[in-house]
Amino acid sequence: MSRILFYRSYRVSYLEDRSLLQGFQNFWTRFWLAALLLMLVLVPPFMQQYWIYTFNLAAIAVVGSLGLNLLTGNTGQISLAHASFLAVGAYTAAALAKLAVPFPLVMLAAGAIAALVGCLIAIPALRLKGLYLALATLAFFVLVDFALRKAGPLTGGSSGTHVPPPTLFGWTVAGDVQFYYLFLALATASAIFVANLQRSWVGRALMAVRDSDTAAEMAGISIFRTKLVAFAISSFLGGVAGSMLGYYLQFINPDNFGLTVSVAYIAMIIVGGMGSVTGSILGGVFMTLLPEVVRVGVQAASKLWPALDVQSKGAFVEGAVYGLVIILFLMFKPEGLARFWRDLLTYFRSWPFAH
Repeated sequence: MSRILFYRSYRVSYLEDRSLLQGFQNFWTRFWLAALLLMLVLVPPFMQQYWIYTFNLAAIAVVGSLGLNLLTGNTGQISLAHASFLAVGAYTAAALAKLAVPFPLVMLAAGAIAALVGCLIAIPALRLKGLYLALATLAFFVLVDFALRKAGPLTGGSSGTHVPPPTLFGWTVAGDVQFYYLFLALATASAIFVANLQRSWVGRALMAVRDSDTAAEMAGISIFRTKLVAFAISSFLGGVAGSMLGYYLQFINPDNFGLTVSVAYIAMIIVGGMGSVTGSILGGVFMTLLPEVVRVGVQAASKLWPALDVQSKGAFVEGAVYGLVIILFLMFKPEGLARFWRDLLTYFRSWPFAH
């Protein structure tokens, strides 16, 4: 019985280490993961529409943060242009959806075009590191934002453009609940893809480049190819997240992809945990729900203290809490929420819970 419930946690070959199920050999890991997925599937009928809307935005954030975390957390490349890749994906989805292209093809095309754009920015930026790379990606963000606002015939300019609802095998996705299940499936698939990518030779090469360019190159790893792959995959997931956002909002403009969006995604991977799939998920959900929790708290506080006007001071309080959370995590928990999760698992695996 114990052999069934508590399968060995160690691995004896590289093939087993790269296996899709290597992280789910323990019975209780599979049990609680299945319970979580079942809860996520069954919970929408019991939720208010507003919270379903919020969780849909969280699912989009998870896909986008998975991409940025792969670039920054796993490869060590700082990027302030992640919002630009979301914008490329969203506007690609808008253009193709108007041509009645099926939803799966639109998603792939949005990710592919964003990946192509990511490779174009990666080639001149590959020799840069740290602050210089961040400034290069910031310059790219400014160029994309300028192009979106000036290319009126293609993007609608500053006024924006309409995005038709997605169609899947003749079925039109409409309503928050239908989008919830679609986005849940996409976020789950993206997390599985990134988790397995990290265990492959590609993921190991990304982490080697992050730790030391020189050591990685001496080990036979192509720095140019590795960084190019990192930008491409990160941009691909950013494009997919952008197309999801465009489909869900059904109307987009350049203001939806401002610099604050890039900063928000950096905050997600910092709070969640750098280089961790679990951190990307926890950070995306946490930082999406945080403004809503703060807003509810400000509204409750304004009833007790009328001087705290929601309209005039709510945004200030929200921004202050947002920044305070990032600072506290950087100071006291730099490994993010993923470390909290690992500590919790370790606690329950320790005596007397494991006996």
